[in-house]
Amino acid sequence: MNIIKLESDAAATAEAINESVRVLEQGGLICLPCKGTYRILADLKNEDAVMRVFQSKRRVHKAPCLVFIDKINRLHEVARDVDPAASALMKAIWPGGLTLLFEASDELPRGVVKQLTKANGKIGVRVPESTLVQKVVERFAGPVLVSSANRGNKSGESSPAQVRKNFVGRVDLFVDAGDLPQAPGSTVVDITDEEVVIIRQGAVPRARIEEVIDALDEDLDA
Repeated sequence: MNIIKLESDAAATAEAINESVRVLEQGGLICLPCKGTYRILADLKNEDAVMRVFQSKRRVHKAPCLVFIDKINRLHEVARDVDPAASALMKAIWPGGLTLLFEASDELPRGVVKQLTKANGKIGVRVPESTLVQKVVERFAGPVLVSSANRGNKSGESSPAQVRKNFVGRVDLFVDAGDLPQAPGSTVVDITDEEVVIIRQGAVPRARIEEVIDALDEDLDA
């Protein structure tokens, strides 16, 4: 495991971004600080890399899968049947702590889709709010699979010491930003047949979701 200590200077940040992109392009796994937790990232379109994420975590397949993209117009690479309500929420809130559930795109490798949709038939997608992660995904110019840096349902994803203990030899690059302060998880929203359902309340309050949907309804009725 190669470790880059993330300091406050621009040179260290540039090194972390450059090396992260290089590892992703080579099919490797990286671990980055993302808000209150460390996250493992892999090239979503690389089936071997996706399987390495599952194996490294001893992943329970009932857990939902998360995908990061760098911009809304890349959504077609990972999702299909985008509801107008989902489009409105994306435009209003992304980048931010809102995860939207979609059926996986047929453009993704079949083996990847099979692994990602075992939980509920859908994948979660968002544009991350972390500046570092945003820049890595933007430079990589492709969707990435994202998973918290813990084993099973155990905690420790905010501790560099625990990350090193659990993933040494399994993750190729670890960008160490020290112990991370707690932060709320993302709000998870599912939109099926025009029905907006908040699956998990998190960083984006219900009132903000309702505000965006109400404004969309008013526009449609105008």
